[in-house]
Amino acid sequence: MEPDHAMMTTPETARAVAALLGPSFLVMGLSHLLQPEMWRRFFMELAERGEVGVLWRTALFELWPAVLILAFHWDWRWPGALITLYGVALSIKVSLSMLFPQIGLWSLRRAETTGAPGFVLAGAVLLGLGGLATARGYGVL
Repeated sequence: MEPDHAMMTTPETARAVAALLGPSFLVMGLSHLLQPEMWRRFFMELAERGEVGVLWRTALFELWPAVLILAFHWDWRWPGALITLYGVALSIKVSLSMLFPQIGLWSLRRAETTGAPGFVLAGAVLLGLGGLATARGYGVL
């Protein structure tokens, strides 16, 4: 018998989650690639706000995709597993940031040391994930 969680994730729900998240990942990825300095400054300003800045970053950008993927995209078949793996990793990051805000603050402060290249790398990852999710969501893959 399959676990209850598998019953929540059907090919249709996984495709819907991918269709929903794919375009937003594409836009975020392109934004990181084209405007890395803007993102660096934004993260540094959030870091100046301390724990409140951690909460803003987590709630605005990370919590909702993590919850959607964990709840409705529990697909471990290739290439959908990449989206699920991203959701698991993001949920761990969200949990650590919300339960131990100093870890989230450390992450925000890294923007100063990694600089714009760190955001370019993150943009490339988001762009790739966005392309995959969009293709899966709209039936190309």
